[in-house]
Amino acid sequence: MLETVSADYEGQVTFLALGGNSRLDLLGVRANEWIPSGRVVWGYDEKATVWQALGVSGTPTTLTFLADGQVISGWSGERGEAFMREQVEVLLADG
Repeated sequence: MLETVSADYEGQVTFLALGGNSRLDLLGVRANEWIPSGRVVWGYDEKATVWQALGVSGTPTTLTFLADGQVISGWSGERGEAFMREQVEVLLADG
């Protein structure tokens, strides 16, 4: 789903996935399987420092941010593609 949505908003929104709780080499393999286009920027939070600072308690968790770092929305659990698109549209309207 993220592969499709990121393609439709390329150049308007930056998609970032932050992994952790795994080995870096395994995360890289999974990242290439999930998003083969490379449109999603991947990061690795080895000690969950960023996750803790943002209040993330489990995965998957999705947050939307403005360019200045302000969190616009967030949710836990998997949601459908239509929901993800709605949230991106809200982000673009607020941005």
